[in-house]
Amino acid sequence: MNQFKSLFAFTKNQLRGIFVLSILLIIAIGFYGYTKSTESSNQLSVSRIEGYQGQIDSLIALQKRKRDTIYPFNPNYITDFKGYKLGLTVEEIDRLLRFRESGKWINSTRQFKEVTGVSDKWLDSISPFFKFPKWVTENKNQTRTYTNKRTHVRKNINQATNNDLRSVYGVGPATAKKIINERDRLGGFVDMLQVQSVYGLPDSTFIRIKEKFYLTNNASHIKIALNTATREELLSIPYFNDYLVDALIEQRTLRDGFKSWDKVLLTSRFPEEKLALIQLYLTLD
Repeated sequence: MNQFKSLFAFTKNQLRGIFVLSILLIIAIGFYGYTKSTESSNQLSVSRIEGYQGQIDSLIALQKRKRDTIYPFNPNYITDFKGYKLGLTVEEIDRLLRFRESGKWINSTRQFKEVTGVSDKWLDSISPFFKFPKWVTENKNQTRTYTNKRTHVRKNINQATNNDLRSVYGVGPATAKKIINERDRLGGFVDMLQVQSVYGLPDSTFIRIKEKFYLTNNASHIKIALNTATREELLSIPYFNDYLVDALIEQRTLRDGFKSWDKVLLTSRFPEEKLALIQLYLTLD
């Protein structure tokens, strides 16, 4: 027993050495553990960073693909910005814009090259994305066949119904009603000029109306002689009222009859803008 105890009997210097050694051992173990933990943490951080970088790279590549993608478009509507993105020069864009400002349209790839002067290389790479309207790309033979089969019968506009008028492109319910109301007020149209004068009717629509309707000469329509007409005859003219008729008769008396339409226009409140319509009913002879 005494021998066993003697194993743990140390001098003060020995005890001091053992204590210092223990401290150093503890520090070494702690430093080793900290180093391993840091390396593991660093490895985890690097792994995460690489993962995030991969996601960022994927998003950048996706965005670049979207930015570089060209969708089908009508070359007639290329703007300055779109032309720049497509690689057109300033001069080529200006030629295109000037051509469009003249009211003309590009209907083929060949015409686009003639107008803009782009290179064949540019045209070969971009022209597959040109998208022209359907009526341009339709087969011409099919269009001709359809046109030949379609029958078009013109009709007297004084006999046209509301539905007949609305069959004209640009004539809606309101416009058709205004045309019929004017026709009823006049007791029938005497000249297509009266149709054109219907309020709010565009010239382009009037041209299409003339293509679909006609107006025959009315044998019963006789012009009234302004210099000999009675008050009742003058009042029968659709564009006259009591005041204007009285003023015309007064001026006719003072002038001993009208010698020219210039003198007629001097009559008080005479509707000069309707002279052409009034002349459909009046004559100076």
